[in-house]
Amino acid sequence: MDTNIWNSLENKWLQIWEQNATNTSDPVPGKKKFFITVAYPYPNSPQHIGHGRTYTIADVHARYKRLRGFNVLFPMAFHYTGTPILGMAKRVQAGDKEIIENFKKIYNISDQDILTFSEPLHIAKYFHNEIKAGMKEMGYSIDWRREFTTIDPVYKKLISWQFETLKKLGVIEQGSHPVGWCPNDLNPVSQHDTLGDVEPSFTEYSLIKFKIKSQDLIIPVATLRPETIFGATNLWINPEEEYTQVLVNDTENWVLSRLAAKKLEYLNYSVKITKTLLGKELIGSLVESPLTNRFIPILPATFVTLDEGSGIVMSVPAHAPFDMQALLDFRKRSSDYPSLLSLDTIVPIVIIDSKVQRQDDQLPHHVDNETLNNAKGLFIQGADKGNLGNRVIPAVVFLEKYGISSQIDPNLEKATSELYSLEFYSGKMNEGTFEYSGMPVLKAKDLVKDRLIALQKSIQFFEMTNKPVYCRCGTLCYVKLLNNQWFLNYGNPEWKTLALECLNRMEVIPSEIIKEFRNVFDWLKVRACARKTGLGTPLPWDKDWIIESLSDSVIYMVYYIISKYVKLHDLDKYSDFIDSSFFDYVLLNLKSGHFLALDENDNFSGDLTSIKIDPGADLSILNEFLVESKQIREEFKYYYPLDSRHSGRDLVPNHLSFFIFNHSIIFPKSLWPKQIVVNGSVLMDGKKMSKSMGNIIPLRSTIKQFNADSIRVAMLVLGELLQDVDFSFSTLKGIYSRLNEIYEFGKDLVEKQKAATNLRAIDYDFTELFIDLDWEDKWLLQRVNSTVKDITNSFEEMRIRDALNTALYLMDKDFEWYKKRKESRSDHVSDNNTNLSVISYFFKARIKMLAPFCPFLAEELWELLEPQKGSIFQDNWPIINNGLINPVTDENEREIFNILDDLHKIVKVTKNTQLKNIHIYLSSNDKKILYDKVLNLVTNSNIKNFGLIMKSLLSDPSMSVEHKDLVKSNTDFIKKINEDILSLSPVEQKRRITIGLFDEYIALVDGIGLISSEFDVKDSSIKIYHENDPKIYDPKNKARFSRPFKPAIYLE
Repeated sequence: MDTNIWNSLENKWLQIWEQNATNTSDPVPGKKKFFITVAYPYPNSPQHIGHGRTYTIADVHARYKRLRGFNVLFPMAFHYTGTPILGMAKRVQAGDKEIIENFKKIYNISDQDILTFSEPLHIAKYFHNEIKAGMKEMGYSIDWRREFTTIDPVYKKLISWQFETLKKLGVIEQGSHPVGWCPNDLNPVSQHDTLGDVEPSFTEYSLIKFKIKSQDLIIPVATLRPETIFGATNLWINPEEEYTQVLVNDTENWVLSRLAAKKLEYLNYSVKITKTLLGKELIGSLVESPLTNRFIPILPATFVTLDEGSGIVMSVPAHAPFDMQALLDFRKRSSDYPSLLSLDTIVPIVIIDSKVQRQDDQLPHHVDNETLNNAKGLFIQGADKGNLGNRVIPAVVFLEKYGISSQIDPNLEKATSELYSLEFYSGKMNEGTFEYSGMPVLKAKDLVKDRLIALQKSIQFFEMTNKPVYCRCGTLCYVKLLNNQWFLNYGNPEWKTLALECLNRMEVIPSEIIKEFRNVFDWLKVRACARKTGLGTPLPWDKDWIIESLSDSVIYMVYYIISKYVKLHDLDKYSDFIDSSFFDYVLLNLKSGHFLALDENDNFSGDLTSIKIDPGADLSILNEFLVESKQIREEFKYYYPLDSRHSGRDLVPNHLSFFIFNHSIIFPKSLWPKQIVVNGSVLMDGKKMSKSMGNIIPLRSTIKQFNADSIRVAMLVLGELLQDVDFSFSTLKGIYSRLNEIYEFGKDLVEKQKAATNLRAIDYDFTELFIDLDWEDKWLLQRVNSTVKDITNSFEEMRIRDALNTALYLMDKDFEWYKKRKESRSDHVSDNNTNLSVISYFFKARIKMLAPFCPFLAEELWELLEPQKGSIFQDNWPIINNGLINPVTDENEREIFNILDDLHKIVKVTKNTQLKNIHIYLSSNDKKILYDKVLNLVTNSNIKNFGLIMKSLLSDPSMSVEHKDLVKSNTDFIKKINEDILSLSPVEQKRRITIGLFDEYIALVDGIGLISSEFDVKDSSIKIYHENDPKIYDPKNKARFSRPFKPAIYLE
């Protein structure tokens, strides 16, 4: 079937679903509900394959639950809020060639449409429609009646209510905090505002002031470890780079890089550039080190870069392998700077005691010039060269540990990280650190930082940890200390406790992602929740601010229930009455304002005029509003809490965590979300899909090229839920062919059923026929039911790939075996009624289990198979008939399969292709009894050691003397069956425990036809013996090697 036919079938079913309202959901009293949502899209570009995975997983989940009999609500909305659309419109207005070319070449957008993109809402509406069309074409079972955007009037009132509630609860505050900042838009930026969806993260440094001796000039130096100032021996500056001298806050003259001066301005310092100079102009200058009052020199180092900190670096060589190696290297070329003071005075100062040591006993007791030059000195006298005793120099230990002799050695990073961690988390400050002596480094860091700030010798300085970060407008972002900014205080201890309880109560899939949530909760503190520009909802109490896009998208799931009434019942006409009291009532059952007219049973009481808030309001409209509100309240009670929330892993540190926090504090525990499902990304050639990479695959054009079902399957079959999967067209083509094969099989089956006479309408009950069926028929029926059980378990645990792999591939293998067995029977009548009934049973179950993944294929085949039943999604999930699950039936087929496999291996090894006779020897009943004993010891008693098994068998009071003698004389046999059993899966072990003593003879006799056809011998040439058969033919004495489930074989 070519793609044109596929596309026509897809269009057919899209129309049928819409006409029949197949995907809509309304409350049904007494019917269990399942409310599932997925992160709504931001309409600033069409969706590509990378976006599709999250939505497809959610749809598969929704369709599965629908088949399981749930009343499934799966809605969708569109996230207009924020600055990305504004940024894109500005780029279009400015004639940005890159973005315009992307629109044309990647998404095939016309020039005429692009011209309208100078208006932000035109962009949003265009891509809104594109995304919605793509979602429909992908077959997502969305209830579109509930669609909304985040700038809809009533939605904005919900967000106002949310923030008023949070403010009342005391978790919104105003203050100065660092934020990611776009200098062009003059706005804070978060993940959705940046190119590549990068969440800006910040690192706090101490910017320590070193005053140049005899000059009114300060050299600021950024460090993460202010407590190491006691070990500073010098500063490093890049001699060839240009620095600026600036007047800071009209009081102090500083020297730093031009970029650092700019960063200072964003931290609210007044900065005036007074001159420029080269780094080499400061080499040899002495600066006073705060707290120690020592004077240390400024030395040249070309490794210093201007984009980090101030562009000047503090050197602590005793504890920093980078600094130690730089000092060693500089000594080798110190003749280049003859004017510098003697470098013999620059000696590493050990200030931290830790577990750093060296196994070499032959160590010098001090570091002299020659030793330091050779990087062998491991001991150094204390801070003032003589008063603190001898100590190991940690940095030198780590240089030697990793064999480092150059600043370009990549192991320097590893050495630095390892030493940093060791000393920071387990080290203690030594006697050279004055009042901090004996204090853990972890504690001293903060105390020294605060002391330096109190003495005005240091300030807070922030760097973007994951720089460079670019706003969607293309501007490089910085860290800004924003004054009078509104923040959500996620660091509030009581709120964190609630959020952790909410997390612990819900199911998080996969479970390993819980650790990521807890890590986020640990570091999450304050977060800017408003900005000055962008689309969205104004802060209710400060209209100059707009609530930002990761703050107005955390409880919106409740609005899917309200939005249906907004659209279907024209709720906008009640806009005068919709205020906080409406949401208090509908969402929290709190009665205020207009809702004081409702009694405890939500019936009207009193005179409406007495509670009318607006004197000019129409009482009839108010009455309608209260009736409507009560209905919305009832629907909210039916659907909430949210049963499952789907999202990509990249939203764990922000949206999903905020989702948990906001639900935990706004709603009672009974309304907390029940489940979060997180999935990985889709890659292309090992890289994340992005416009900048040029590897985007637009979703809608790919659907036209292949079909929706193939794309759905390709995105899900390539990896487990949390894995990042590498999308490939070769996989997509293979799946396209596989689905075509399934379709053709179904058509062929229907044609055969039509041609059959007196076809028995057995459907799913084979009880009457079961005794008369061939073994392979019984086996296929039992495999279907076992498979239904396995796939059901996979779905319940969200092991989506396992479920798909079983339905798409493993069921094929089962059917191929069934065909092979059936065709080997001499009395086989192709496609007789019983066969067709069994095959139909198999195929209907398979189609239902594929339906969540391939809805179009499933609907088309279901219509062919069951034309009177309507949509497959209005039918039931396959019912498990436990009466058809028989472990003996399964073991019979496995016995035949295994003997065939052994025969093929023997033929391959012996190269004996001209067979006349095949002799198969089955183990004796005594061996079976021993096998059963060992199987029980391994499985039920968890005894796996051979020696312990022997001991257990010989001490077993239920064992006969004869059997114990057999154990003693056949230790090799016991050892081998123990190995056989340990090689089985737990499922196989359990099956054999259930069976007990298995009759291999019956199974192999039934398989003689298949064996004979496989090896081109007569049925009569296949002989099966028990090893103790008195009439056994065993010229090579092979029978003695037989073991249960492992017959011995002799070929002639």
